[in-house]
Amino acid sequence: MSRIKILLAGMVITAIVGLGSQAQAQKVKVMFAGSSAQWQTLALGTYNNGKCVTGGTAPCFHYTNGAFNLTDTRPTHVGLAANVDAGAVWIIWDSAASPNIWAFIKVDSGVGNRCYFANPACVVGQNPFPSAANSITVWPDGSTDSTPPASVQALFTGSTVSVNVSATDIRPEDSLWSTCRTNSQVGNGSPGSGDGTDGLGYNNNNSPGVCPAFGANKNALVGNAVASGYPGSTSTANVLAWNLSGKDPFTGSTVPKYTTYSVGVSPVAFIFSRSGGQLSGLTNVTDAQAETAFSGASCDASAFGLSNGGIAVYLREPLSGTMNTTEATVFRRPVVGGSVLGVSQEANVNGANPLTGSSVACPSSDGKGGRWRGIGTGEAVKSVQNSVKNNGIDGIGYAFFSYGNINSIASSTGYGYATLDGTDPIFEAYYNGTGVAADPGQPTAYGAGGLPGAKDTPCGSFPCAETQIWAGGLSFPNVRSGAYRAWSLLRIVSFGTALTAAEAVIKDSQSYVITTTPDYIPALAVKNVLINGKKFTDPGTAILRAHYQQTDGNGNNLGSAPVDSGKTEAGGDMGGCVQPSVSVAIQLVAGNPSGCVVR
Repeated sequence: MSRIKILLAGMVITAIVGLGSQAQAQKVKVMFAGSSAQWQTLALGTYNNGKCVTGGTAPCFHYTNGAFNLTDTRPTHVGLAANVDAGAVWIIWDSAASPNIWAFIKVDSGVGNRCYFANPACVVGQNPFPSAANSITVWPDGSTDSTPPASVQALFTGSTVSVNVSATDIRPEDSLWSTCRTNSQVGNGSPGSGDGTDGLGYNNNNSPGVCPAFGANKNALVGNAVASGYPGSTSTANVLAWNLSGKDPFTGSTVPKYTTYSVGVSPVAFIFSRSGGQLSGLTNVTDAQAETAFSGASCDASAFGLSNGGIAVYLREPLSGTMNTTEATVFRRPVVGGSVLGVSQEANVNGANPLTGSSVACPSSDGKGGRWRGIGTGEAVKSVQNSVKNNGIDGIGYAFFSYGNINSIASSTGYGYATLDGTDPIFEAYYNGTGVAADPGQPTAYGAGGLPGAKDTPCGSFPCAETQIWAGGLSFPNVRSGAYRAWSLLRIVSFGTALTAAEAVIKDSQSYVITTTPDYIPALAVKNVLINGKKFTDPGTAILRAHYQQTDGNGNNLGSAPVDSGKTEAGGDMGGCVQPSVSVAIQLVAGNPSGCVVR
């Protein structure tokens, strides 16, 4: 990791860079692009059982489909083809005479941030307009998709809808760092961490971890797409340069202003299959065990203290917010002075593309083990779900926990989740297969660490309030206390009227996750919501991560992290130490054996 210089703390707030703003098609209040961790939960909150997000005219209607295009036209300015990313879309519209529209295309955090900061911004569309696909199945009112009016369809068939909000699992500074890391040669930056993964090898035109600026050779601006290793998949994560401030690397135009706004905290959970028998006894993962398996040192169940047998290890793409959160909190933890603790999951990959079981050696006792790459949360979960079918062995991966994200492998004896260093990411205490569960919403029918689905809630389905699922009344108790450390503060990035409209979505969503589908911890207190006719207040997130100055492979600052009174949130924070959100005085430390940025 690049050198860490300055630390600060803060919760929400504003970092303004550059000049200008992004124009939007009339009536499109919000066009999100980014994180799968926010895709479903923001859809549920925006639709709000048909009552609409604040500012809408009820009733509202919803539509979903997995085959939309997110087009970045900037490469055409340097003589290259426009870049197209595919993603699932939800569209919600109201009953106003000229409908108000809210929409979200699911890609990953890196793509969402790039498409917001691009000038011109990326556009979303598909022609002809696809049929409704009912891609979300947990609408609490039991509704199904509707076909949007012709006026709504026309905006998307004409590709006139520009991204005006990024939904991201990590701060923009960390996201830009991950892009520069991916879009460069394998090796150590200068200054660098010394572990050989400051650059990951998807563009040999840039030195490890270095961000190309406007005027750079066009080949430095576009790297090799990160390909999926899932059988038959054509999914890719496209690697293109972008910038937080100053000039866009492709067009030289000024990048947009931005503000970060906090959504809530979501934990990463290690998920695995166990029907093959290799991982049937897995209940806990330690840092050292995770590093051994995910770095490719051993793709054997014995890496987790189990009997010998090859296993499949599933990695995410290095632009992903999920990947980078897990990388910085579990595998390759940043410390002050530019070094890292642990071993990167990208170790021994050396730019192999696609990463499949046979493309890079990963020893196992029977020769069956290997590592595979999945693009997006959907593929990551599907890889675990079909591990025995596709590869003949159990597999392990990770994802931000939400009921929507793990729906396909929930409520089954064939899959489970593990504690991390003995701490449960979801419930108060891990269910070990015997006795009584710690929380009412914790399933006992699927063995140790069974993944909870909608039918496992005390309510029988959703809506189901957090007070009904957790005995203590608040969701994800070990994350709230700071005991579980693999989590991230989900955010949106926007500015101006689009930010105002997006804030309304977030505020309604924060109430919704308390009363209806508890997919994350609200960032701030949500007061006086009604649960079973009684007023209830969720205190929100009482923790944050220390912030620090993120730099590229040449030591150049990515954004800025000024030391102030904690009133401004800026800088990187993935891997930062967990601490109370009221803290404003963060001390720069010379060493950090615990593997987080500050104590």
